[in-house]
Amino acid sequence: MKNYLSIDLESWAMPNIPEFLRLTSEQKKKIDAGNARGSTLKILSLLKKHKTKLTFFIVGQIYEWYPKLIEKIADEGHEIAYHTHTHDALLDVDSFKKSIDLSKTFIQTFKPLGFRAPRISIKHRYLKILKDYGFKYDSSIYGSYSERKMVEGIVELPVTSVSIIPVGSGYFIGLLGKKIYLIYENINKKGHPVISFLHNWQILKPINPAFPTKKYLLSHPHYFPYLSDCSSTFEYLLKTFTFLPMKNLL
Repeated sequence: MKNYLSIDLESWAMPNIPEFLRLTSEQKKKIDAGNARGSTLKILSLLKKHKTKLTFFIVGQIYEWYPKLIEKIADEGHEIAYHTHTHDALLDVDSFKKSIDLSKTFIQTFKPLGFRAPRISIKHRYLKILKDYGFKYDSSIYGSYSERKMVEGIVELPVTSVSIIPVGSGYFIGLLGKKIYLIYENINKKGHPVISFLHNWQILKPINPAFPTKKYLLSHPHYFPYLSDCSSTFEYLLKTFTFLPMKNLL
């Protein structure tokens, strides 16, 4: 069974909270302390080891920090897709267009077919904008594989394989670890592909990150699974299942 696993490539210093939204690109890069680059290199090493090609949904600002790194991802045969310019929430049409325009060099260089919104949340009015900029699919919704459809000329590809529980998210991989394979195996037995994603900072944990704080964790206890080290689970999944880039679903 062919399955689909993607990487949301961003910095742990890009959460949509006021303390980080006020930071400049250079300030974020400094406190990221090379984690975005280091985690990506580790992911690429594991993918090469297991002869697997995936999709990387990349924040445009990461390309500004490490252009050679993103070129390396493309050179090694992985799909380059887009994840907004600064991991910014889709607040309105104008700010969304501005985000895309800020990533003009990235988009012109790699011509990504796919888009994923932060927080896996998008409204239909944004899909026409994606089409106008040359995108072919969006992967910013939860739902079953069988529910994929075209809206405003854009194919919507769910980021999970079942509509009730979003088992394809990095949250469940962090929560269940290697036991997630039991769910993936069950989905395959029913004749459906697994569609799932992980964040790069889940695969190589940042050293002494300023986020999340203890105060944040107390008010957002659901965040704890994201603190799990998923590197061994990621490699286990690569050994156990066959994964392809998201564009193959088109």
